[in-house]
Amino acid sequence: MKRLMLIVSILLLTACSSNKIPDGFNENDLNQKAEEIINLLNENNVDEVYAMFRTDVQAMIKLEDLEVIIQDKFNQVGTFKEISQVAITDTKDPNTSEVYAVVIVSSDHEKGRTTYTLSFNKELEIVGFFIK
Repeated sequence: MKRLMLIVSILLLTACSSNKIPDGFNENDLNQKAEEIINLLNENNVDEVYAMFRTDVQAMIKLEDLEVIIQDKFNQVGTFKEISQVAITDTKDPNTSEVYAVVIVSSDHEKGRTTYTLSFNKELEIVGFFIK
């Protein structure tokens, strides 16, 4: 679990280079996928989101651990209200040079705000996930 968060953080801190939709990605598809993920999480369908993780990412975190992380966060911020902001950028894996789309979504809840950082490959599999 910590390794997954570390990988995502490193990718974002070292490789986010622009505020543009990366080549080979569609802005509408990215927005729809991010919204679908957030809705599934808020409906407590973490297993469906987990199934969207690329297999190597699934190997880094157990479903049960992800469920605990999500539940702990939602216990803090309360019931989901709305998505308030979306930004899309790109990042490159320093080991493979694969380009990923990074969708950063802020959402309002009854007792706070949640920020999701979702990284996708061109097949729209989740290759990075961070919730704050």
